Amino acid sequence: MKKCFNIMTAAAFALAAMTSCSDFLEQDLKSDVPGPDYYETDAGFESLTNAAYSSMRTIYTPEPWLFEGGTDLFASGRVQVNNCALYSSSFSTADGDVEDFYTYHYQGISLANEVIYWGGSNEDRADRVAEARGLRAFYYLNLVQQFGGVPLVTERSSAPLTSVARSSAEEVYNFIISEFTELASSSVLQTDNSDGRFNVQAAKHFLAKAYLCRAWETNSSSDFEAAVDAADDAGAGVALETDFATLFSNDGEGNSEVLFYVKYDTETVSDVQSGGSCQQSLYGSYLDGSEKGHKSVQSTLAPTNWMHEVFNTNTTDPDADSRYDATFMTELRQSYWHFYDADNKDVSAVTYYYCPSWRMADTAEWRAALPSRAAAQIVSMDAEGLSIGNVVTTYDTKMVNDVYGVACFRKFDDTANGRTYFDTNSSMRDVYVARLAETNLIAAEACIKLEKTAEAAAYINIVRNRAGAPEASASEMTIEYLLNERARELAGECLRWADLSRTGMLAQYVEAHNPDITSGQIVDKYYLRPIPLAAIELNPALEQNELWK
Repeated sequence: MKKCFNIMTAAAFALAAMTSCSDFLEQDLKSDVPGPDYYETDAGFESLTNAAYSSMRTIYTPEPWLFEGGTDLFASGRVQVNNCALYSSSFSTADGDVEDFYTYHYQGISLANEVIYWGGSNEDRADRVAEARGLRAFYYLNLVQQFGGVPLVTERSSAPLTSVARSSAEEVYNFIISEFTELASSSVLQTDNSDGRFNVQAAKHFLAKAYLCRAWETNSSSDFEAAVDAADDAGAGVALETDFATLFSNDGEGNSEVLFYVKYDTETVSDVQSGGSCQQSLYGSYLDGSEKGHKSVQSTLAPTNWMHEVFNTNTTDPDADSRYDATFMTELRQSYWHFYDADNKDVSAVTYYYCPSWRMADTAEWRAALPSRAAAQIVSMDAEGLSIGNVVTTYDTKMVNDVYGVACFRKFDDTANGRTYFDTNSSMRDVYVARLAETNLIAAEACIKLEKTAEAAAYINIVRNRAGAPEASASEMTIEYLLNERARELAGECLRWADLSRTGMLAQYVEAHNPDITSGQIVDKYYLRPIPLAAIELNPALEQNELWK
């Protein structure tokens, strides 16, 4: 087997270098036997399949600039977000984050095509071939939401592909829907979420998502109806029984509500200090150095004031919604991690109380409830309110300038492993990619577009009932309500930019709620990403997105 160059480099895009191997495979391939002989063995083929899954880690482990950057929910903290999140003249067709996103997805597609090729018609490998088809369709679903039409490469190639034109968005969606439709009734895919493998329920969920996305492109009522049907088939409409805070804890991993996830554990990560997910460290304020006993936070994607206030929207009782306290670390103790220790939680002194606007009137009662709160400084999460030192300042100032300035996300905390290493890649928590709460919200969104408001409210209330939040009414069912509910339920789960772009609400929401962005800044071209310049240089058949020319 010949040694491959590293296809993750900027100079060598996967689409232009789809050879029969990848650097991922080199990590697992310990033998010098030729590729065909190796892949014909069970061990070799399983290694190839695992390499296809490893692309999920490559896509979801780095900072989620194209998923969450430049949205209404997250903006610059002490460190400015990258160019692609700023919608400015510095965001160009040569943007490195867009290039990486494109490359990593085509790398995954290339590996999936290898699995499909080497699996062939071997019945003993039919399950892995089906999984690879699911992964490939999922990668294309991510790509088409970000770029629109992209090249469809569905065959393994042993030579570089340097003349592949873009397919239209419609053609890409047609392929995705065809694949997920077949996989949704597969007899060889497993039906549960064991070990993070692609499964029948994931196929049904993503089929619903693909129909929904295509329906927004074509305004097709039949596609919106198909999205509802597929969501129902995936499990929408059934009560969610696991508490939100439990679901987003170490105990929640493996829950049947999670349909597809990126698996992390100490057994499959070669270096636990650098090979894990950085999800727990992404969203919040800088919490000082490791000597302080807190978790590492990058302070690049800080939650906006709207990220708090969205819980105070569409409701008369924000405190009834358990998701707020399961999302934010509102009480910072002597050590961040004391919150999770039964022996420390109520006795460890609370240094800062990050108080949402709707609780500011009750801070005296809060302080009196426990001796550990007596000396806590109140930091208001309102647009203007108390900051550290009990001075009044704006939320945006606290967010950018202050250490300990605003509340951090605790939603993704890894309480078993994450506290061990003060490092941006220290978490062994699985990264959830598809779960039943979103399946219900997909159905609700399609129902809103079909003007079936009672049905939409029913799906949304399945999500709200689990959180203990007051039920929504049919009269409230709008796309704005749906986006607000997706924010409350799915914040930080690598979905927000696509949500805003798909619904045409990117400018409205981001310009209103993201302090990095000014009114009128988001023009039409920002609703799709540019095809990376490096990809076009290596593949002249590619055409740039129209507004980026």
